[in-house]
Amino acid sequence: MKQLIFLSLALPGIVACNKDKKKTPEEYFSFYADGVYYDYPQEKGSSLFVDWKTLSAGASSASVGYQIYAYSRKNPVADGFFSFIFSGNHIPSQDTILLDGVSNVVGIGKFNAMENNYELKQPLSGKIIFTERTSDKLTGIFAFDAYKMRVEGNNWVPTDSIIHITEGKFSIIPSN
Repeated sequence: MKQLIFLSLALPGIVACNKDKKKTPEEYFSFYADGVYYDYPQEKGSSLFVDWKTLSAGASSASVGYQIYAYSRKNPVADGFFSFIFSGNHIPSQDTILLDGVSNVVGIGKFNAMENNYELKQPLSGKIIFTERTSDKLTGIFAFDAYKMRVEGNNWVPTDSIIHITEGKFSIIPSN
């Protein structure tokens, strides 16, 4: 009888503890931009002509390099896409990669508004550190600074405005 009473008193606490534990999704992409937290969940779907997903990693076109790509469907007009492009058409071979804007490029497009486009250009820099780097999963952390870009004539040029991306983390299943 004592055991039954103990279980009936303890069970609500055990259930409440289990409800509070959040399960980390298999694929995720999140970061802070100038101190504000953003989370881009993996979403998948299909349209008339193509299947799509919001988080991806894989070799881009024949000469561009290997790309990690993320965007949010929260605001379809300003999806805030992120694009990391590394030299070579394969999963990067190093755990730590310096983002330099030359051989390892980062761009952010339409971040919170159509006109908010950013690019990591020298002398700014950043870093991405892979904690898992296999054909089954790319997981890691990142941080970088990037210039806000504007169109001048036919060229994109940096402005004096800089966005600070910190505490970035991701886990993505590569497509190739």
